[in-house]
This record gives sequence, structure tokens and C-alpha cells, in this order.
Amino acid sequence: MAQAASKTCDICVSGPGHNYCEQCDQLFCDGCKISHLRTKMSKKHTFQSGPNINPEVKQYCKEHDENFIYYCMECHTSICKICVIKKHKSHDFAEIKESTEGIKAEVKKDIETKIKNIQSNIAEVDQGSHTYQADVKEVIQAIKEEGRRLKEMIDKKVEALINTVRQKDAKNVQNLQSVGNELKTALDKAKEQQNFYQATQGIKDTTKLLQKLKQIKSQIEQKEGIQIPIMPSVKYAQQKATESEIEKLFGKLTFGESVSREINPKPQKNVRFVFMKDIKRIC
Repeated sequence: MAQAASKTCDICVSGPGHNYCEQCDQLFCDGCKISHLRTKMSKKHTFQSGPNINPEVKQYCKEHDENFIYYCMECHTSICKICVIKKHKSHDFAEIKESTEGIKAEVKKDIETKIKNIQSNIAEVDQGSHTYQADVKEVIQAIKEEGRRLKEMIDKKVEALINTVRQKDAKNVQNLQSVGNELKTALDKAKEQQNFYQATQGIKDTTKLLQKLKQIKSQIEQKEGIQIPIMPSVKYAQQKATESEIEKLFGKLTFGESVSREINPKPQKNVRFVFMKDIKRIC
């Protein structure tokens, strides 16, 4: 195996190894590279060129000191060409390079699928958040509307109660004023009779005095027809509504809790290998 640190041609061991053959895993100088590409078996080899090339470090079979070129499907391990003959002759195996390309394509697809799923989930969360916020605004508006409606009902009830008190008060006041006026009239008559009586104190004629007293007494005995009404009264017994009773006046709040779910399930492993039936036949 070529050592990148030496930077010398592995073929002529004299020129600078600025060209790395990816198939042969060797460093070539410019001249040896040209010769290598002119050879029929290596004319399609590919090179990395330049002073700062970094040759790929390949894994080798420690037992046979050979490159791993196959992958055993039954043993799930990388094997070299000698391992195929000695230990894995009857097993199914595939070329590492082709298998790697298959896995590479699947990894790329899995990543793209994962990104697509995450982007879809982000859009779903954004849409759900937007819908939820709209629901929150709608619920708040509904609560305010319910409160406004209940306040209107309370205001109407308060106004009705106050109007009832005022109407009853006006009627009672009118009745009391009427009785009061009658009593004032009766009082004036009584004072007038009192004045008549005082005027009789100066009469010396007994007959005349008796006549005046009988006249005053007759006026006093006349019924005035005034009935004193039972005094009106009014009270208000407060109803102390409890918190639970107030809650019954409103609707019910229902929350759908956010539940976590697996948004990026792990993709199932589905590695495709190209079976080397022809290689098995030659082994």
C-alpha cells in the first residue's frame, strides 16, 4: 500500500508521486501515470492529482493481507477474495462497492425523506398553532359576549326592581299625602272649635252658654271619616350568589391537550445487495 507521506512514485521510486490511482491504491509520477493509462488493463483507472492529494486508506483482511472486496450476506462481514474461497464459498455475497452505492442511494433517500417529513411536520405545527390561536380568540370573544349578555340581564333586572320600588313608593306617598291633608283639615276644624269654646268663656247668660256648648259638642261629635292607614314598608333581602352558582350561568371550557407523537419514525433498513452468482460459480 502506498504511503501518502512519502510522496514518491511507487513505480519508479524516484519521481514525485503527485498522482494517486484510486483503483491500484498507488502513487505515480507524471511519466508512470502516462504509461499506466496506456496499458490495456488500466486505461480506465482514475487518478487524484496534485501536491496535496490524500489517498484513501483502505481496509485490508488481516488474515490474508488483501483488500476487502466482497460482503458476506450470511456472516455480515467484509471479506477478501481469499476468504471467499476458504471460508465463504457456499455463502451469498456481494461486491462492497456496489453494495456501498446501494446503501449510499438509500441513505440519501432516507435523509431527503426525513427532511421532507420534518418540513411537513413544521408546516403542520405552524398550521395547528395558527388554528389554535384563532380558536383562543374566538373563545375569549364568546366569553366576553356571554358576560355582556349576563350583565345586560342583570342591568335589566336591577332597573325593573328599582322601577317597581319607585312605582309602589309613588302610590304609597300619594295615599299618605291624602290622609295627611285630611288630618290637617280635621286639625283646623278642631282648632276652630277650640276658638269657639274659648269665646264662650265670656258669656254670662247661662241659657245662651248652654246653647253654644251644645252646638260645639255637636260639631265635635260629627265623624270625620278619616282612617289611618297601616304605614307602608319596603325591604330587600339580598341573595348572595355562590361562585358555583355563577359558574352555572356560563358555558363549559374544553381543552384538547397537545399529545406528543413520533414525527420522524426510523426508516426500515432495506439494504439492497447485488449477488455475485457468477463469482460463486468460479470459486
